[in-house]
Amino acid sequence: MKKLLGGILMLSAAFVIAQTADEIAEFREKITANKSEAQSSLTPYKYDGSKITYYNVKTFEQVKEVEVYLFNNTDYKFSFSAKSANHDVVVKIYDKDRESEDRVLLKEISNVKGTSFLLNSKELNDTFKSKGGSDRLKRVYVDYVIPKSTGKVDKTSMDSRGAVVLVMGYK
Repeated sequence: MKKLLGGILMLSAAFVIAQTADEIAEFREKITANKSEAQSSLTPYKYDGSKITYYNVKTFEQVKEVEVYLFNNTDYKFSFSAKSANHDVVVKIYDKDRESEDRVLLKEISNVKGTSFLLNSKELNDTFKSKGGSDRLKRVYVDYVIPKSTGKVDKTSMDSRGAVVLVMGYK
């Protein structure tokens, strides 16, 4: 009887692990498709790079920050895909990192869950100058504000995971 019970437990554990591995593989494929879609939306800009920000929802609000360099007087285009974000993430773009008290909010996009959107460096530079910035931006900081969980967090569930894709291009 103990052997039978032990065998059933082993089979059910193997089934759960296999199911989770399939869900993770599907999640990664979806992110790859999101990145390709975002990259194709850069046309006629040339692809420069990408940054995928993964997150797990927690019992507290999180902020994940990405630094993006802007070289010379080059015009940049940013393509965001939040189609793999399962939560109402807020995207905030600043001129300085989170440690700086005098940083300037250049753009805020709320409730990006399931959407894609584009920005360009000219728009961000214009906002920066209108808010008292003296020169053009040399870098921007993209903050992803991930809301806290409204219920119990199940770390094994794919519902608590998400990602936002940022693809950059230059003219």
